[in-house]
Amino acid sequence: MQLRAYLAILRRFWPMIVLLPLLAGGLSLGLGMRQPVRYQATVRLMVTRSLIDTSGGASLPDFNDSYSWTTTEFILDDLGLVVASAAFAQDVSAAVGGLPPAAIQGGLSATVLHRSVYLSAVADTPEQALAVLGAATDALRTKGLAYWGRGEGGLDVAILDPPQASGSVGGLRPALINATLRAALGLAVAIGLALLVHYLDDRLRSPAQAELWTGARVLATIPKE
Repeated sequence: MQLRAYLAILRRFWPMIVLLPLLAGGLSLGLGMRQPVRYQATVRLMVTRSLIDTSGGASLPDFNDSYSWTTTEFILDDLGLVVASAAFAQDVSAAVGGLPPAAIQGGLSATVLHRSVYLSAVADTPEQALAVLGAATDALRTKGLAYWGRGEGGLDVAILDPPQASGSVGGLRPALINATLRAALGLAVAIGLALLVHYLDDRLRSPAQAELWTGARVLATIPKE
């Protein structure tokens, strides 16, 4: 199909092609602007399993060290689930004060990258986000393996990058970006629907289409009254 034919199809369905992106982008922008601005902070940690025997009197010191590094891998695999749990949020809430566990659980997450752990907290103010990160780090250090059903402690938690505010979540700029993306998606959907409706439409709309379907040359057309 020639470009001219595609443009003719788009012109025929221009109301849908214009309105659908505007509707998608407008709704997205309206909903985004209604969301309150929140603030995010991050900290980078190194979390490892503590040595079983720290006195130096272990009969197999190499095995003790190897066991610590091996179990660290399993701990890091579960750490994201632990940080996102209600039990962890309850401990952080008790340490911070003033923030309910549900709010902390919804804004706290952990990402493991090459054995380092990025903790991220989202709260109403930068100070609250930083306080949540500090309490979360202390909870991992003090409670440790208690979140795995073991005794407290057992984890070595080192701070690689101190907690710092990393910007806001929500507001005008993210809402505009999200609205633009949704409008572009709406435009693609509208064009796809226009082509689909044209494909399913079996009515003749032009002499060129009649020649294409019949294989015969159109000699004349009857003008519209």
